[in-house]
Amino acid sequence: MRTLRVFSQQTVGGHIGWTIGIMIFLLLTSNITWAVENESIQKGRAIYQESCQHCHGFAGKGDGDMASYLTPPPSNLASETTQARTDKELKDVIMKGREGTAMAGFEGALEESQLIDLLAYLRSLKP
Repeated sequence: MRTLRVFSQQTVGGHIGWTIGIMIFLLLTSNITWAVENESIQKGRAIYQESCQHCHGFAGKGDGDMASYLTPPPSNLASETTQARTDKELKDVIMKGREGTAMAGFEGALEESQLIDLLAYLRSLKP
């Protein structure tokens, strides 16, 4: 009987150890994921401020310094309509531009990693 009790305590202790281990692992990986996403957003913000903010504005609402001179006005990047677009659709507009607007394409000016960072930042504008 005593052997059974020791085995029981070891099993319970083992489960607690595994549970704590799994919780620590999940906590660490979620923090790493958040840090990577946050770094991508920060890099994307820098690209946005350099290349997009003049027209689309500080918060992406289409109210930048140049907006009043543009017809049609720049898109509101924080709007539900823009945020509902897929990443592929947004990438296409960024890389190819929009015909009939002042939105020029950035093909050849942005590397894929920069485009991913810029998209991460644009997604962070979601209301």
